[in-house]
Formats: sequence, structure tokens, C-alpha cells
Amino acid sequence: MKKSLLALALLGVFASAAQAQSAITIYGSIDGGLRNQTNVNAAGDSRLTFGSGTYNSNRLGFKGTEELTNGLKANFVLESGFNVGTGALDTAPTTTTNAAGVSTTSASTLFNRSAWLGLQGGFGEVNVGRQYGVAFKTIADYDPFNYKFTGVIPASTLASGMGVGSIGGTGVGNGRLDNDLQYTGTFGPVKVRAEYALGEIAGSATQNAKQGLGVSFANGPIKLGAAYSARKTNRGTATVVDYKDFKSYTLGGSYTMGALRGAVGFVSQSQDATVNEGKDKFGWGGLSYKVSDAAEITGAYYRTQSTAVLTGADGRKELYIVGATYAFSKRTNLYADLDYTRLNGFYKVGTKTTQTGVSVGINHLF
Repeated sequence: MKKSLLALALLGVFASAAQAQSAITIYGSIDGGLRNQTNVNAAGDSRLTFGSGTYNSNRLGFKGTEELTNGLKANFVLESGFNVGTGALDTAPTTTTNAAGVSTTSASTLFNRSAWLGLQGGFGEVNVGRQYGVAFKTIADYDPFNYKFTGVIPASTLASGMGVGSIGGTGVGNGRLDNDLQYTGTFGPVKVRAEYALGEIAGSATQNAKQGLGVSFANGPIKLGAAYSARKTNRGTATVVDYKDFKSYTLGGSYTMGALRGAVGFVSQSQDATVNEGKDKFGWGGLSYKVSDAAEITGAYYRTQSTAVLTGADGRKELYIVGATYAFSKRTNLYADLDYTRLNGFYKVGTKTTQTGVSVGINHLF
């Protein structure tokens, strides 16, 4: 009996030690509701949709950390996005056909949101894999909505790498980057980030590769940040390879005073290309106010100014948005937003120059 008790005690000690050394967490977000938007086509029709991830993107993730030696840690994250309305992955297989008539079907990406691992210590943190880029992490400090309502707000859409403006999703990709090597170092109130995402093009170490550098400052209620990104992207056709320079920079800041927070930001991107050369500028400002421990309201203005240089066409988009949340608990909240967009130039939907959107839903974190 004594031997059995001793064995159980030793097992408990080893289990506790293992738990202290290594930990894996399963986490996620489930967000669903309704969204209605006017003037979605040239006929001026409205559309009512099931808003999957309207407020907070749906995800299922696994993250872990292991204590190694001398203050060194190993970390990893695997995160997948999904549609709560259908249960499908965010990235279902797609089929494309090139100019020669050859069709290619892409595989779905299981961990489309993040798939990285790295080491952390007194030197900072080095991570490798698919991860959020330097610009994304920098903008996070001065987006008024803190990357919420991601399908509505240009700053969130731009940072997520989905692509907006005259250049669209073919440019630098300020959101998640594949094959990315990234360093983060913290020096008092200053945080420095640098990255290099491999292009993996035979015969060239620069084509399709991305470089990024960012610096952030946080001291009490003040947060400031700036980042620069560059990439050579293929702006040719299915049969012609033509790598051109794409450049992007951002700067901004936020200030918190009690229950009130103000944030302003700016992004400029440009692309030198034989086709679809473009220049885009994004600016925003907003205020959020915590009405109580449970309720918060945020209002912001986002402006997009785009120019397709080769054709001389331009467009302007101005978004006014007010969003509110009410937290039942630390994990579950109700949300609603009202947004109004003015459209000009090639952003117009047919002849329609305005759009109005309304969203309501519930978000649960686990």
C-alpha cells in the first residue's frame, strides 16, 4: 500500500513538473449574426447575409510553449479559420485556368491563419512560418476598432492582407505572410520588428520576397508606431513573368485617457508595374469610450484614395462607422454596428454613390 501511495505521489510530482515545463492551449472564436447592406449591385439591391465573423474572425487554434533552459522558451501557434454559417474552412479548394487553357486546383489550407514556431529569450523572439507581418502588428496599436468588424473596415482589411485599393490583393500583403522569418526585440518602451519572407523563386533570392521593418513605442497612455514593407511581386500574365516593386509604409498612434481612447493612422502603398500600376492612401481616426465595465461604443472615419496610374482613373471611398458591444462575460458579448460609405470614381457600384450597412450578432471566445 505504501509503495502504491509513493508511486502515485511521484507520478503527481512528475506530472506537475511536466505541466510547468510545457503547456498547450486550445482556443478560438465563434462569431455569427446578420448583416444588411444597401446598393450591393448596379440595380441598387440590398442584401441580407449571415454575418460569419463580422465582428471577430472565426478561428480554432492551438498554441504551446515549453520552458527550455537559461530562460529560453519554444513557442508555436497553429490557427485555422472557418465559416460558422456553413462549417467550411475559410480557404476551400479553388480551380484556375491559365492563358494556355491549363486548369489547376489548389488545396485547401488547414491552418490558413497561422502556422509558426520559434524561440524566445533575453535576445527577443524569432519565429518562422506563416504569421502576421510587421505592418499588421504595428497597425494594431492605432486602429480605433482594434481589428474588429474586419469585413467592413478598410484598415482591418488592408492589414489582414486581403488587399484593397487600386492594387488589390496582389501587392505587399501586410497581413499574414508565408515562409516568413521574423524577429521581435523589446528595449524598454520600444519594440523593434524585422522580417524576411522568402520568395522561393528559382534563380533569385529577391523575386516575390518581402522585407519589413517596424518600430513601436508604448509608454503609459501613449502608443506610437511606424513600419515599412517592400516586395517584388509578379505583375505579369499567366505566360509572362514580370516582377515589379511594391512598397508600403504606415504610421500612427493612440492615446488613452481613462475610459476614452483616441487613435489615428495612415497607410501609403504604391506599385510600379507594366499593368495595374497603382497608388493608394488610407487614413483614419476614431474614438472609443467605455460606458461601463460591460459596454463600449466606438466611432471612426476611414478614407481610401486610390489612383490607377496607367489609366488615370481614380476612386475615393469614405466610411463612417459606429459600433457598440455589450459583454455578458469576459468571453461572450453582443455587438452591433451602423456604417455609411460614400463612393466616388471607380469605387461606385454602377451609378450608386452610397452604401449603408447594419450588423448585429454575438461573439464567444473559448
